[in-house]
Amino acid sequence: MMFGSQPDSFSPSQFTSSQNAAADSTTPSKMRGGSSTMPLTVKQIADAQQSGTGEKGAPFLVDGVEISNIRLVGMVNGKAERTTDVSFTLDDGTGRIDFVRWVNDASDSAETAAIQNGMYVSVIGSLKGLQERKRATAFAIRPVTDFNEVPLHFIQCVRMHIENTKSKVGSPARTISAVGASFSNGSSESSTPTSLKSNPAPVTSGTNGSETDLNKQVLNIFREPAYLESEHGVHIDEVVKRFKLPAEKIKEAIEYNVDVGHIYSTIDDYHFKSAFTD
Repeated sequence: MMFGSQPDSFSPSQFTSSQNAAADSTTPSKMRGGSSTMPLTVKQIADAQQSGTGEKGAPFLVDGVEISNIRLVGMVNGKAERTTDVSFTLDDGTGRIDFVRWVNDASDSAETAAIQNGMYVSVIGSLKGLQERKRATAFAIRPVTDFNEVPLHFIQCVRMHIENTKSKVGSPARTISAVGASFSNGSSESSTPTSLKSNPAPVTSGTNGSETDLNKQVLNIFREPAYLESEHGVHIDEVVKRFKLPAEKIKEAIEYNVDVGHIYSTIDDYHFKSAFTD
């Protein structure tokens, strides 16, 4: 992964007044515990340390907090399209980082086609790999239409840094979802849309019972309108209730969709949201 400082390519003079508010910017008061997606800069990612002994798969730490999903805002450079993926470099003024966005279907293609070099985007993704070789995978990429979102993102990064460094208690490695989150033992009651609590539509297994069918059926639940509108997505237990199958099978399908970038975790390890917007 490439990290580097390129301040000249990130120009504040490109900011313009906008008639629309940022589409999905998170207010500072909602940052802690409201989502496990942490706002970061490229410099913070470059400085992130791997927890434990640095073995493959160990999470990375920023300010002593384990990071699950990351959100960055910056300018796209070096976009390269292939059959299975699109790669690009994101420059946020503090450095550069390489991203890959896997292309699995038409909606992925449409999302990546809208991204062009020189465009400012908001990226949600994950950080994997080893200390000396970090890999950033994008789950969702959205063009920035209101440039107020760019300085707002940096304000969120500063506030997150301040809150994480001033309140270190207990274990030196904490997860962002464990701080200020309003849940207990993974309870799903706090964030499941009311419209789906009373009479959720049951889902039967696929026609041929294949693993591919199950992965698709599980993804379709996360793409239901009520869950797309929910800030926290859907709890694992709610998905399990929709199938007449062992919970482990459903969890495996959820893990598959996370791995390929179709869904991502939100307020904790039990809530997930679709990376697709429609």
